[in-house]
Amino acid sequence: METKAIYGITALRYAGPEVIEAMMGLIDNARARWDSLPTPTRLTEVVDRLVEGDTIITLFPDDSGGLEAGPEVKVGVPDEGTETLALAEEAPGRQLDDLPRF
Repeated sequence: METKAIYGITALRYAGPEVIEAMMGLIDNARARWDSLPTPTRLTEVVDRLVEGDTIITLFPDDSGGLEAGPEVKVGVPDEGTETLALAEEAPGRQLDDLPRF
């Protein structure tokens, strides 16, 4: 059985209210370390990874300077019909707008 990739998003770049890039890297399957450090990734590439069935999680800064896993990312389609990112579930302090910007 083929294992799907797991990616982590640590920050987002916006143009106005729209996400245009994510700082995204490849995480090992145990979610313990980076296989590939985060780099700026266009929104279309992030959406392609999701459509291909890969898992993408959010990673929020914690109090000790590390990263804490947050909700999974999914493709969102607002009323205007443009694909964007959304979270599978939202919690206080763990929404897309709470991620750092770059």
